[in-house]
Amino acid sequence: MGRPTKAQAQVWTQELLDTARALFCERGYAGTSLDELAVRLRCSKHSIYRRFADKEALFCAVVDRDVAGFISQLNASGTTGSSPQEVLRAMARTYFGFGASRDHAALYAALNLEAATSPRLRMLAQQWAAQALAPLRDALAIAMPAPDPEELCDILIDLLDGAANRLRLSEDIPGKIEIAFSVRWSFFVSLQAQDCYAKAAKHDQLDCC
Repeated sequence: MGRPTKAQAQVWTQELLDTARALFCERGYAGTSLDELAVRLRCSKHSIYRRFADKEALFCAVVDRDVAGFISQLNASGTTGSSPQEVLRAMARTYFGFGASRDHAALYAALNLEAATSPRLRMLAQQWAAQALAPLRDALAIAMPAPDPEELCDILIDLLDGAANRLRLSEDIPGKIEIAFSVRWSFFVSLQAQDCYAKAAKHDQLDCC
């Protein structure tokens, strides 16, 4: 057989990333070996090393692809809203859906566990998080201007992540996800409204002095 075409090579690389991702989710980073990956792919380890220098490089490629897919879906959801507030809500809902996904959580559990003892992966995890959340932070800054938009976004993320973590343990995620998100979204909006009202009232008091 001749050398694979560029298209065939790209297809195989995606299959490699898919299989590696499944293995990282099942075994974690430390428990994943390139030997087992080669067996699952029915290829030689040399075929893997031709594309990735080592396990860390492969893991980074898997996470890079996930982050890019997440950002793409986040941006796509933002096109469905007719106002800045609706855009933000749609993006927050997409974020919550990812957070409640066991498949999504499994990969990031592997990342977070390894990042606890690997300074390099810890640095990369921070960079990936910043990239992934950038569209949501930008949408929030437009929809709900605040003196500290970073802090406001962190509050929204904390609200959603806490609920998503509990929801993943449920046996009825599809049946509970909408109400879980709606409750937290309404609470977040009400908190922001109260904060704006308090600031406006304080401003009025200062004007009267």
